[in-house]
Amino acid sequence: MATMVFGWPIVSDRGVIHYPTLSGGSWQAALPLANLQDRALARVARSVNTLASSTQFEADLKTARPVRVLALPRHAISFTGTIRVRASNTAGNFASPLYDTGTVNVWPAGIDAEKVEGINLGWTHVTPAPLSAQYWLFEISDAGNTAGYLDIGRLVIAQGWQPSINMQYGAKLGLETATEREVTDGGAAVYSRRATRRTAMFTLDDLPDTEALESGFDMQRIAGTSGQLMFVFDPADTAQMHRRSFLAVLRELSALDHPYFNRNSIPFGLIEEL
Repeated sequence: MATMVFGWPIVSDRGVIHYPTLSGGSWQAALPLANLQDRALARVARSVNTLASSTQFEADLKTARPVRVLALPRHAISFTGTIRVRASNTAGNFASPLYDTGTVNVWPAGIDAEKVEGINLGWTHVTPAPLSAQYWLFEISDAGNTAGYLDIGRLVIAQGWQPSINMQYGAKLGLETATEREVTDGGAAVYSRRATRRTAMFTLDDLPDTEALESGFDMQRIAGTSGQLMFVFDPADTAQMHRRSFLAVLRELSALDHPYFNRNSIPFGLIEEL
């Protein structure tokens, strides 16, 4: 098992200093490409058709930034859809990319609609090491999509914190829902069904001061309990990536524990964004 990764901050979103832009492809005016920078996953970008020339786009981060996590946390790409992402420091020139995912299937092998019912199906890719680039080209091919268009709910191009020491044993990956159950006078149960969200609880232990403060403490200070991040439980396990990686927020802010000299322990609780 590889060490978990926090995909944070999301550098494809507009920030305090940099204002990344998205361009290319052909997207409906009422559901533009800019919706990929909106935290609400239901506010999708929708292509005008399924031609490959329409379902691609380029992200300009405005400056070269170290990137570790690429993700489309929610999409309506079909079973046969593929994606390729390339990086460059020259706008529009991806012939000799700094990084290339190659053309890969968006859906995991052996997975169908029944197996992902009730889950926010996304595509996630973690680079082997941080890669500094300004321009990122996303090429999606899904000509067989029967909807006649392509919906994408969110774009994540993020830096990454991969802790020097992985989660302690006892980490929990769970589910929760706000579904309400009410029993009628006749004894039957009726339900107000709500979506199911993934959760994660774990502790990062024995972190040196610099890492705990500059990564763990600062991430909590800036993100708070509303800032979005990508959680990747195990970047090496691509077969389970769609189950154990999700867009999340911190459930609460945690104090840094100092059990030993210059060593720190930080508990984390995450809840999925839908």
